[in-house]
Amino acid sequence: MSKKAIILGGGFSGCTIGYLLKQEGWDCTIVEKEDYLGGGCRTFFYGGHPYMNGPRVYYGYSDKIYNWVNKFIELKPLDFELNSYVESEQKFFSYPIHEDDLPRMSKEAQIREELAARDLKKIHSNFEDYWIENVGKTLYEMFVKDYSEKMWMIDSNKELDTFAWSAKDNPINTGSRIAYKGSHLAYPTAYDGYNSFFYKTTDGLEVILGEAVKNFDLDNKAIILNDGTRLEGDIIVSSIPIEEVCENRLGELPYAGRDFIPFMLPCKEVCPGNIRFLHYTQREPYTRIVEYKKLTNYESPDTLLVMELPSKNGKMYPYMINKYLDRAKSYVESLPEDIYTTGRLGTYRYSTIEQTIAQVFDVFTSITGKSIDGMEKEFFQIGDKNIVKDRQSTDSNAATVAEDAIKKTA
Repeated sequence: MSKKAIILGGGFSGCTIGYLLKQEGWDCTIVEKEDYLGGGCRTFFYGGHPYMNGPRVYYGYSDKIYNWVNKFIELKPLDFELNSYVESEQKFFSYPIHEDDLPRMSKEAQIREELAARDLKKIHSNFEDYWIENVGKTLYEMFVKDYSEKMWMIDSNKELDTFAWSAKDNPINTGSRIAYKGSHLAYPTAYDGYNSFFYKTTDGLEVILGEAVKNFDLDNKAIILNDGTRLEGDIIVSSIPIEEVCENRLGELPYAGRDFIPFMLPCKEVCPGNIRFLHYTQREPYTRIVEYKKLTNYESPDTLLVMELPSKNGKMYPYMINKYLDRAKSYVESLPEDIYTTGRLGTYRYSTIEQTIAQVFDVFTSITGKSIDGMEKEFFQIGDKNIVKDRQSTDSNAATVAEDAIKKTA
């Protein structure tokens, strides 16, 4: 008789673990509260234009995971630049902050004095001190201070006491203006983005959509749905918020959410070249505007932009504050045997698609005792400088890096 897995959440985590366990003969049921699979990586449409609630570009360093995902959905390598509008300067600049932009800044002399006085070996206790010490107070106030405070809806960046997750190349960039040099950067070629990944990986699985969990009976590896249905399994694998699974007994965990506003413009494109994202770093209520045609290559005489405004709607970004990270860790450690949790919400970690899939392979190994090509070891930190140094050229574009990875397995 097949072993049964109850899987909570139908995003990358839930669909991937369902697929992997099914290959081992498990009977898997995925429960997803929305009426669609894909979570935050679901592609929607407005006026025929595909878009997502947040530009979920594939970003990472693992050749193995990149190629595994590429088996299900063809990924097209891409380069992109990030531009930030600094209202106090009335100009757009590259982000990460670029050395070649300094002469265009009104306070160039002051900025260079601050850069010369940096102590890059200093240990920092909070996000504000980290950035001031790395780029100086003037650049911090131009590019980081207001943006971060409105993104996280906090009064001061001193509240954030972890910051490795924020790495974007070097604090001051040189050479090409391409972001995330030396990494895999890609986006699906398909009109519907990542959607077919979720359909392919769940083929043959039982999928329950539009139904949330009302109660948990973790000791008996069971859940009760809102409609009263009780589901039991040999294991539960969850990618929904860890505090919900533990019924908030140690306290809630905070998240930043987003409101997304799509709007059409009567022109073929807005952003020049390979600029795909526009960040707004100061007093604007919004943080980012994305031109989705520059990601999807959708053909149209019009263009779709999506504005992102910080809000409490949705659990999208775990707060990188140690007391909450410690609370999440305590939740995970309190789980009974045969209850597993994974993904951004399941582990309360700021994780990419690549990192999420690596976590799932690690859970698979824990459940089955089996390793699939060492994939469980492919979790790399964002901005991992050692990984970037290992690339043949850290200034090469994403297309070259990704195409080389594909050739290695061809």
